[in-house]
Amino acid sequence: MAPAPFTGPPNLPFSREEHLSRQARLRAELRAKGFDAMLVFAQESHFWLTGYDTGGFVFFQCAIVTADDRPIVLLTRRPDLLQARQTSTIEDIRIWWDAEDANPARDLRVILDELGLGGGRLAVELNTHGLTGWNLWRLQKTLDGFCTLDNDDHMIRKLRLVKSPAEIAYVRKAAALLDRSLEAVIATAKPGVMDASLNAAYLKVVLEGGGDMPPNAPLFNSGPRAVYGRGVSMPRILEPVDQILVEYPVAYRRYNVKTEWMIILGHATDRQRYMYEAARETLRRMTEIARPGTTLGEIFDVHADGLDKAGFRAHRYGATGYSVGCTFAPTSMDVPPMIYSGNPTPCQPGMTLFYHVMIGDSDTGYAMGVGHTLLVTEGAPEVLTGLPDDLTVIT
Repeated sequence: MAPAPFTGPPNLPFSREEHLSRQARLRAELRAKGFDAMLVFAQESHFWLTGYDTGGFVFFQCAIVTADDRPIVLLTRRPDLLQARQTSTIEDIRIWWDAEDANPARDLRVILDELGLGGGRLAVELNTHGLTGWNLWRLQKTLDGFCTLDNDDHMIRKLRLVKSPAEIAYVRKAAALLDRSLEAVIATAKPGVMDASLNAAYLKVVLEGGGDMPPNAPLFNSGPRAVYGRGVSMPRILEPVDQILVEYPVAYRRYNVKTEWMIILGHATDRQRYMYEAARETLRRMTEIARPGTTLGEIFDVHADGLDKAGFRAHRYGATGYSVGCTFAPTSMDVPPMIYSGNPTPCQPGMTLFYHVMIGDSDTGYAMGVGHTLLVTEGAPEVLTGLPDDLTVIT
């Protein structure tokens, strides 16, 4: 028997009223900045604005949001039609069809002409994996002389920076899954096990607990690869004396939290203990000042001061964390903003930030990393993802 056709209201991640309120805020921003409309390409923006949930953004997908109150128009491919109808507030959905000479920018121009946007000033969402260089080139060529395209200056990303109570509820669910998964990771780490088995342990907890697949691959770097700042291919067997740098995201309804931790097998040397104490104390100091009005640049200064005084200036990074929230592949970093020197962005209640202190000591081959996700409040920050009380050493 065939399933009954879907006839109910869309399955939205938030209330319809919250989505419509977000759309109204964006339209107000467009009017304030003198735009007639915005071309929305980032999938997280589609999700936040309308609830639309898909991976089809990797081709060419654009929502046209006018500065006035006309309905949003979505241009997408046929495989995404039903998802757009059933997961979003969007009702006007147009399709571009695959063909040898397909150019969806031409289809977009037809819609823009229909909306009377010829000669208008349009903001384009540029900082997104949903708009490749090739598609931007086609967009610019097709719309040249028809309208004026301008940088959106991260408009929606800035609106998303402070989370609503409903968003924070998703973040808390992701954090609870992360805490359980880190326990499973530590329990799995032992000599003779592949470092990839830690990845499997983490994913099992997250996926069976109702979480999403992570938007980016986790980092379980062991042995000499622990000093790397990115994950690598080819699993490695853990040795009796070893080190494992752990950093990974957990997502619930696309909302991410992250952790960073170090696992030592065998014994911890005095140098490793010293690195851990320096990193943990620096993280504590950074967390303490995450209060309204503190700039992200000031947080980085605490990071730099802590590691420099401990003798790790040559081994520290140029950024020490970033905003986390709703993101799609290929990253869990919801940036900008990042936490780097001189960043003037102030902390505001409702922001969720991932702090990490990473030391990749190329002189000794030792690595050390600690990190957690926190929520900025009216007072002291709330740490959402827990870490063990002391360096994990498995003998």
